[in-house]
Amino acid sequence: MKQLFTILLLLISIGCSFGQNKPDPNFIFWSSKHKFTADDFAIKTKNLETSPSFAQFSMDYQVGGFDFLTKNFNKKIRNYMIKSASSIDTTYDVEVSLRYQQTLFDICEIYTRKFRKELKENRKKIASGLQFVEELNSKAMTNFANRRVEYDRETKFGTIADKQFEWEKQIQTELNELKEFSNE
Repeated sequence: MKQLFTILLLLISIGCSFGQNKPDPNFIFWSSKHKFTADDFAIKTKNLETSPSFAQFSMDYQVGGFDFLTKNFNKKIRNYMIKSASSIDTTYDVEVSLRYQQTLFDICEIYTRKFRKELKENRKKIASGLQFVEELNSKAMTNFANRRVEYDRETKFGTIADKQFEWEKQIQTELNELKEFSNE
């Protein structure tokens, strides 16, 4: 299951990583200033037709052969939610669903920042080919998927309030530690 999820996210991120010059209104890029609302989810369900909520997150990169000369990769690696592939049950506890999905997005941002950091620390390897970048992207997405499973298990999908609070606190600490690699 984890491998299938990782492969799906990788394929989506590769497909979305090239040729985008202007922002796609279907994407919500991670920002500390924007917190999810029900309007951010294009698919509205009710009465638990599927799950209370689902968000499709993706991480992509736009790195080329001469980018090893770049000192900062923050703008070249993006973390976003795809609105048209994300759903929320408007008859369920919307606040719990939004908090859950926001936490997942924040976890994805941690691994996006780690990807940026590793790329910066190893930028000279880009000169020998982009396979290294692809491996870092795959590693980041796999680590995110594994962490997501751990979060889901410990918080029962964000429904155990005290565990949810612990995770939010830990995530904020990690985001602060990687502040240098923020895209804001």
